Amino acid sequence: MRPRMLPVVFGETIKVNPEPTHEIRCNSEVKYASEKHFQDKVFYVPVPTVTAYSETIVAAPNCTWRKYRSQLTLEPRPRALRFHSTTIIFPKHARSTFRTTLHCSLGRPSPWFTASVQLQLCQDPAPSLLGPATL
Repeated sequence: MRPRMLPVVFGETIKVNPEPTHEIRCNSEVKYASEKHFQDKVFYVPVPTVTAYSETIVAAPNCTWRKYRSQLTLEPRPRALRFHSTTIIFPKHARSTFRTTLHCSLGRPSPWFTASVQLQLCQDPAPSLLGPATL
């Protein structure tokens, strides 16, 4: 009887490039031996984000006159809209699929997004909780 693989450890990290001004679609696929593979899709769109703020105050000596000038700079920064990840580890014709979904809030934008799945060996020949698999 062959051992089965169950989730224990799988990790990924995404660093967003803050330069683009149009939608970005990132697709990547990594193939391992014996039909094992990892695939992800990330979709980004530019979002106006405050990148600089400056304020200038001009005061004349011996006078109550003041001149104020404020400047707020908005630049398009990519924000993840949708993140989809699929991992098939074992056996050769696996039926198990692992998905990670990322939803971005309207809070402070961050360029890092991280997802993880864990795998461990299982001697039990019963089907996994994620679906049937053929050994």
